[in-house]
Amino acid sequence: MNYSLNPNELGAFFALPSSVVEKHIKLASEYQIKALLIFVKNQADKDVCGIIAKKLSLSEQEVKECLDYWVQRGVLVSDDSAVSAEKAVKAVVDSVSTSKPTREEAVKRIADSNELKYLLDVVQQKLSRPITTAEIKTLVWLYDCYGLPVQVIIMAIQYAVDSEKLSFSYIEKVCVNWAKNDITTLQQAEEKINELYLSKSAWNIVRSAFGIDKRKPSATEQKYADKWVNKFEFNKEMLVASYDICINKTAKINFKYINTILESWHKEGYKKPADIKEKEQQSKNKSKKTSYSIDDIKKKMNNFD
Repeated sequence: MNYSLNPNELGAFFALPSSVVEKHIKLASEYQIKALLIFVKNQADKDVCGIIAKKLSLSEQEVKECLDYWVQRGVLVSDDSAVSAEKAVKAVVDSVSTSKPTREEAVKRIADSNELKYLLDVVQQKLSRPITTAEIKTLVWLYDCYGLPVQVIIMAIQYAVDSEKLSFSYIEKVCVNWAKNDITTLQQAEEKINELYLSKSAWNIVRSAFGIDKRKPSATEQKYADKWVNKFEFNKEMLVASYDICINKTAKINFKYINTILESWHKEGYKKPADIKEKEQQSKNKSKKTSYSIDDIKKKMNNFD
Protein backbone atom coordinates (compact mmCIF):
# COMPACT_ATOMS: atom_id res chain seq x y z
CA MET A 1 0.00 0.00 0.00
CA ASN A 2 1.31 3.46 -0.92
CA TYR A 3 0.96 6.51 1.30
CA SER A 4 1.13 10.27 0.68
CA LEU A 5 0.34 13.46 2.56
CA ASN A 6 -3.22 14.64 2.49
CA PRO A 7 -3.27 17.76 0.24
CA ASN A 8 -5.75 19.37 2.63
CA GLU A 9 -3.08 19.29 5.36
CA LEU A 10 -0.33 20.98 3.33
CA GLY A 11 -1.21 24.49 4.44
CA ALA A 12 0.69 24.41 7.74
CA PHE A 13 4.27 23.07 7.96
CA PHE A 14 7.16 23.38 10.37
CA ALA A 15 10.76 22.32 9.73
CA LEU A 16 12.30 19.40 11.57
CA PRO A 17 16.00 18.40 11.25
CA SER A 18 16.42 15.23 9.20
CA SER A 19 18.92 13.91 11.77
CA VAL A 20 16.01 13.36 14.17
CA VAL A 21 14.81 10.53 11.93
CA GLU A 22 18.14 9.41 10.50
CA LYS A 23 20.11 9.19 13.75
CA HIS A 24 17.88 9.45 16.79
CA ILE A 25 14.49 7.91 16.04
CA LYS A 26 15.50 4.53 17.46
CA LEU A 27 17.08 5.93 20.62
CA ALA A 28 14.61 8.66 21.61
CA SER A 29 11.67 7.78 23.82
CA GLU A 30 8.04 8.44 22.92
CA TYR A 31 7.87 11.50 25.16
CA GLN A 32 11.20 12.89 23.94
CA ILE A 33 9.97 12.76 20.33
CA LYS A 34 6.57 14.24 21.21
CA ALA A 35 8.20 17.00 23.27
CA LEU A 36 10.46 17.91 20.34
CA LEU A 37 7.55 18.05 17.88
CA ILE A 38 5.55 20.30 20.19
CA PHE A 39 8.59 22.48 20.85
CA VAL A 40 9.35 23.01 17.15
CA LYS A 41 5.71 23.81 16.42
CA ASN A 42 5.46 26.33 19.33
CA GLN A 43 9.06 27.52 19.80
CA ALA A 44 8.10 31.17 19.31
CA ASP A 45 5.87 31.00 22.38
CA LYS A 46 7.61 32.14 25.58
CA ASP A 47 5.79 29.45 27.54
CA VAL A 48 6.65 26.62 25.16
CA CYS A 49 7.68 24.39 28.08
CA GLY A 50 4.30 24.97 29.70
CA ILE A 51 2.58 24.02 26.45
CA ILE A 52 4.56 20.78 26.30
CA ALA A 53 3.78 20.00 29.94
CA LYS A 54 0.06 20.56 29.40
CA LYS A 55 -0.22 18.58 26.14
CA LEU A 56 1.78 15.61 27.47
CA SER A 57 0.71 15.79 31.12
CA LEU A 58 4.31 16.08 32.25
CA SER A 59 5.93 17.96 35.12
CA GLU A 60 8.28 20.90 34.48
CA GLN A 61 11.28 18.72 35.36
CA GLU A 62 10.15 15.97 32.99
CA VAL A 63 9.79 18.47 30.15
CA LYS A 64 13.29 19.79 30.88
CA GLU A 65 14.71 16.26 30.75
CA CYS A 66 13.01 15.61 27.41
CA LEU A 67 14.38 18.80 25.88
CA ASP A 68 17.83 18.29 27.42
CA TYR A 69 17.97 14.98 25.56
CA TRP A 70 17.86 16.93 22.27
CA VAL A 71 20.29 19.57 23.54
CA GLN A 72 22.80 16.82 24.29
CA ARG A 73 22.44 15.54 20.74
CA GLY A 74 22.90 18.93 19.14
CA VAL A 75 19.34 19.17 17.81
CA LEU A 76 18.42 21.98 20.23
CA VAL A 77 20.59 24.56 21.97
CA SER A 78 20.08 26.06 25.41
CA ASP A 79 21.46 29.22 26.99
CA ASP A 80 24.45 27.37 28.42
CA SER A 81 24.82 24.71 25.72
CA ALA A 82 27.90 26.39 24.24
CA VAL A 83 29.58 26.39 27.65
CA SER A 84 28.65 22.79 28.38
CA ALA A 85 29.43 21.35 24.94
CA GLU A 86 32.03 18.98 26.33
CA LYS A 87 29.60 17.70 28.96
CA ALA A 88 26.95 17.27 26.32
CA VAL A 89 29.16 15.07 24.19
CA LYS A 90 29.97 12.93 27.22
CA ALA A 91 26.29 12.69 28.10
CA VAL A 92 25.46 11.44 24.63
CA VAL A 93 28.03 8.68 24.84
CA ASP A 94 27.15 7.76 28.40
CA SER A 95 23.49 7.48 27.48
CA VAL A 96 24.13 5.03 24.65
CA SER A 97 22.52 1.69 25.29
CA THR A 98 24.98 -1.00 26.29
CA SER A 99 22.70 -3.72 24.99
CA LYS A 100 23.49 -4.84 21.47
CA PRO A 101 20.76 -5.72 18.99
CA THR A 102 19.43 -9.24 18.79
CA ARG A 103 20.35 -11.41 15.83
CA GLU A 104 16.96 -10.72 14.24
CA GLU A 105 17.28 -6.96 14.76
CA ALA A 106 20.79 -6.94 13.29
CA VAL A 107 19.73 -8.96 10.24
CA LYS A 108 16.80 -6.60 9.62
CA ARG A 109 19.00 -3.53 9.92
CA ILE A 110 21.48 -4.91 7.42
CA ALA A 111 18.68 -5.82 5.01
CA ASP A 112 17.43 -2.22 5.20
CA SER A 113 20.82 -0.51 4.90
CA ASN A 114 23.16 -0.59 1.91
CA GLU A 115 25.86 1.06 4.06
CA LEU A 116 25.78 -1.78 6.58
CA LYS A 117 25.87 -4.37 3.77
CA TYR A 118 28.95 -2.63 2.40
CA LEU A 119 30.52 -2.51 5.88
CA LEU A 120 30.10 -6.26 6.35
CA ASP A 121 31.65 -7.03 2.97
CA VAL A 122 34.68 -4.82 3.60
CA VAL A 123 35.23 -6.14 7.12
CA GLN A 124 35.24 -9.75 5.92
CA GLN A 125 37.76 -8.84 3.23
CA LYS A 126 40.06 -7.10 5.70
CA LEU A 127 39.87 -9.93 8.24
CA SER A 128 40.13 -12.57 5.47
CA ARG A 129 37.34 -14.62 7.04
CA PRO A 130 33.55 -14.68 7.48
CA ILE A 131 32.44 -12.69 10.51
CA THR A 132 30.34 -14.22 13.26
CA THR A 133 26.83 -13.31 14.33
CA ALA A 134 28.20 -11.66 17.48
CA GLU A 135 30.54 -9.54 15.37
CA ILE A 136 27.71 -8.53 13.03
CA LYS A 137 25.67 -7.40 16.05
CA THR A 138 28.66 -5.37 17.26
CA LEU A 139 29.06 -3.61 13.91
CA VAL A 140 25.36 -2.70 13.78
CA TRP A 141 25.58 -1.49 17.40
CA LEU A 142 28.60 0.72 16.66
CA TYR A 143 26.86 2.17 13.62
CA ASP A 144 23.40 2.70 15.14
CA CYS A 145 24.03 3.43 18.79
CA TYR A 146 27.40 5.19 18.70
CA GLY A 147 26.72 6.84 15.35
CA LEU A 148 30.13 5.97 13.87
CA PRO A 149 30.16 6.32 10.06
CA VAL A 150 30.98 3.20 8.05
CA GLN A 151 34.29 4.62 6.77
CA VAL A 152 35.45 5.45 10.29
CA ILE A 153 34.67 1.90 11.49
CA ILE A 154 36.60 0.55 8.47
CA MET A 155 39.60 2.73 9.35
CA ALA A 156 39.55 1.40 12.92
CA ILE A 157 39.52 -2.17 11.60
CA GLN A 158 42.37 -1.40 9.18
CA TYR A 159 44.40 0.00 12.07
CA ALA A 160 43.76 -3.18 14.06
CA VAL A 161 44.82 -5.33 11.08
CA ASP A 162 48.01 -3.27 10.58
CA SER A 163 48.76 -3.62 14.30
CA GLU A 164 48.19 -7.40 14.06
CA LYS A 165 45.43 -7.19 16.68
CA LEU A 166 42.60 -9.08 15.01
CA SER A 167 40.51 -9.67 18.13
CA PHE A 168 37.07 -8.18 17.59
CA SER A 169 36.99 -7.11 21.24
CA TYR A 170 40.03 -4.93 20.48
CA ILE A 171 38.30 -3.47 17.39
CA GLU A 172 35.22 -2.72 19.50
CA LYS A 173 37.39 -1.07 22.16
CA VAL A 174 39.05 1.18 19.57
CA CYS A 175 35.71 2.20 18.03
CA VAL A 176 34.07 2.96 21.38
CA ASN A 177 37.12 4.99 22.43
CA TRP A 178 36.89 7.01 19.22
CA ALA A 179 33.19 7.63 19.77
CA LYS A 180 33.81 8.78 23.33
CA ASN A 181 36.44 11.21 22.06
CA ASP A 182 34.11 12.47 19.31
CA ILE A 183 36.22 11.03 16.48
CA THR A 184 33.51 10.70 13.86
CA THR A 185 35.05 11.92 10.58
CA LEU A 186 37.68 10.48 8.26
CA GLN A 187 40.04 13.37 8.98
CA GLN A 188 39.72 12.92 12.73
CA ALA A 189 40.27 9.17 12.37
CA GLU A 190 43.38 9.73 10.24
CA GLU A 191 44.77 12.18 12.80
CA LYS A 192 44.09 9.72 15.62
CA ILE A 193 45.76 6.85 13.78
CA ASN A 194 48.77 9.05 13.05
CA GLU A 195 48.93 9.96 16.74
CA LEU A 196 48.78 6.27 17.70
CA TYR A 197 51.57 5.39 15.27
CA LEU A 198 53.75 8.24 16.55
CA SER A 199 53.21 7.09 20.15
CA LYS A 200 54.07 3.51 19.25
CA SER A 201 57.20 4.65 17.40
CA ALA A 202 58.23 6.89 20.32
CA TRP A 203 57.99 4.02 22.80
CA ASN A 204 59.98 1.70 20.51
CA ILE A 205 62.79 4.29 20.32
CA VAL A 206 62.83 4.73 24.11
CA ARG A 207 62.64 0.98 24.69
CA SER A 208 65.56 0.37 22.34
CA ALA A 209 67.66 3.16 23.87
CA PHE A 210 67.10 1.92 27.42
CA GLY A 211 67.43 -1.79 26.62
CA ILE A 212 63.89 -2.59 27.79
CA ASP A 213 62.37 -5.90 26.72
CA LYS A 214 59.58 -5.74 24.17
CA ARG A 215 56.44 -4.99 26.15
CA LYS A 216 53.56 -2.54 26.37
CA PRO A 217 54.49 0.68 28.22
CA SER A 218 52.66 1.93 31.26
CA ALA A 219 50.63 5.12 30.87
CA THR A 220 53.41 7.12 32.56
CA GLU A 221 56.13 5.58 30.39
CA GLN A 222 54.14 6.32 27.23
CA LYS A 223 53.61 9.90 28.36
CA TYR A 224 57.35 10.39 28.82
CA ALA A 225 58.13 8.69 25.49
CA ASP A 226 55.73 10.99 23.62
CA LYS A 227 57.23 14.01 25.35
CA TRP A 228 60.87 13.13 24.68
CA VAL A 229 60.53 11.89 21.11
CA ASN A 230 57.51 13.66 19.63
CA LYS A 231 57.61 16.95 21.55
CA PHE A 232 61.31 17.47 22.33
CA GLU A 233 62.34 15.60 19.13
CA PHE A 234 65.26 13.81 20.78
CA ASN A 235 66.79 10.91 18.83
CA LYS A 236 68.03 7.59 20.18
CA GLU A 237 71.56 8.95 20.76
CA MET A 238 70.31 11.61 23.16
CA LEU A 239 68.15 9.08 24.98
CA VAL A 240 71.12 6.75 25.36
CA ALA A 241 73.22 9.65 26.73
CA SER A 242 70.56 10.50 29.32
CA TYR A 243 70.18 6.82 30.20
CA ASP A 244 73.93 6.47 30.80
CA ILE A 245 73.94 9.47 33.16
CA CYS A 246 70.96 8.05 35.04
CA ILE A 247 72.54 4.61 35.45
CA ASN A 248 75.84 6.11 36.62
CA LYS A 249 74.04 8.22 39.23
CA THR A 250 71.25 5.90 40.39
CA ALA A 251 72.29 2.42 39.17
CA LYS A 252 68.79 1.87 37.75
CA ILE A 253 66.34 3.17 35.14
CA ASN A 254 64.46 6.12 36.59
CA PHE A 255 62.12 7.79 34.09
CA LYS A 256 61.57 10.79 36.36
CA TYR A 257 65.31 11.37 36.73
CA ILE A 258 65.87 10.95 32.98
CA ASN A 259 63.05 13.41 32.32
CA THR A 260 64.85 16.02 34.44
CA ILE A 261 67.98 15.56 32.33
CA LEU A 262 66.15 15.74 29.01
CA GLU A 263 64.09 18.76 30.07
CA SER A 264 67.30 20.66 30.87
CA TRP A 265 68.83 19.64 27.54
CA HIS A 266 65.70 20.72 25.69
CA LYS A 267 65.80 24.07 27.50
CA GLU A 268 69.44 24.52 26.46
CA GLY A 269 68.58 23.65 22.86
CA TYR A 270 70.76 20.52 22.67
CA LYS A 271 69.94 18.25 19.72
CA LYS A 272 72.85 15.79 19.73
CA PRO A 273 75.50 14.56 22.22
CA ALA A 274 78.13 16.74 20.50
CA ASP A 275 76.14 19.82 21.60
CA ILE A 276 76.48 18.73 25.22
CA LYS A 277 80.23 18.14 24.93
CA GLU A 278 80.70 21.49 23.21
CA LYS A 279 78.85 23.28 26.00
CA GLU A 280 80.85 21.43 28.65
CA GLN A 281 84.10 22.41 26.92
CA GLN A 282 83.02 26.04 26.73
CA SER A 283 82.28 25.98 30.46
CA LYS A 284 85.71 24.51 31.19
CA ASN A 285 87.46 27.13 29.05
CA LYS A 286 85.52 29.90 30.76
CA SER A 287 86.44 28.49 34.16
CA LYS A 288 90.14 28.46 33.22
CA LYS A 289 90.04 32.07 32.08
CA THR A 290 88.44 33.31 35.29
CA SER A 291 90.68 31.33 37.66
CA TYR A 292 94.19 32.25 38.88
CA SER A 293 97.17 30.00 39.50
CA ILE A 294 99.52 30.45 42.47
CA ASP A 295 102.20 31.80 40.13
CA ASP A 296 99.79 34.42 38.77
CA ILE A 297 99.03 35.59 42.28
CA LYS A 298 102.76 35.83 43.19
CA LYS A 299 103.46 37.85 40.06
CA LYS A 300 100.69 40.29 40.89
CA MET A 301 101.97 40.67 44.46
CA ASN A 302 105.53 41.31 43.18
CA ASN A 303 104.18 43.99 40.87
CA PHE A 304 102.67 45.79 43.87
CA ASP A 305 106.00 45.60 45.71
